[in-house]
Amino acid sequence: MLQMSKDPMRSDQVVLIERMKETLRSVMALRTYDFSGIGIIVCSWPEKLPMVPLSKSEPSFDGGDLVRQLVAIASRGSAYHDGFHVISKTWQLTRVAQYFSPPVAEDAVIDRSKRFGGRYLAALFGSSIPAVSLSGIASEDFGIAVFERGREVFFEEHK
Repeated sequence: MLQMSKDPMRSDQVVLIERMKETLRSVMALRTYDFSGIGIIVCSWPEKLPMVPLSKSEPSFDGGDLVRQLVAIASRGSAYHDGFHVISKTWQLTRVAQYFSPPVAEDAVIDRSKRFGGRYLAALFGSSIPAVSLSGIASEDFGIAVFERGREVFFEEHK
């Protein structure tokens, strides 16, 4: 059961975390055989992020089912599978295939008890950027993780 805080701002953030967890779980449940993994940034101002598009074009964002859009993008057959994808707080896909290069967050907490890679660190460090509400990743070998303010706030091994 979701614990709601007396602080309405924190309550909104708890809801976002739960939504990110469910989105990543759904992507993993519907992933294709050629799933490449995925990185997601929740941010309403992507122009403030240290990122560069990896493609000259972007697919149209029709406002359709976000999970199905993410599953399609995360297929190695998609021209947009690499990099991070940005969604707004209203859960709309706004950018895809972005090279995301956040600065090292000195106060970030790195959990070295599990194997991780560059996507993990980019999501962890990126969650320290003030314009980022959350970040999350999912991959075959790793599982699912959600980050907030330089901390891993959720981890689930791949089943």
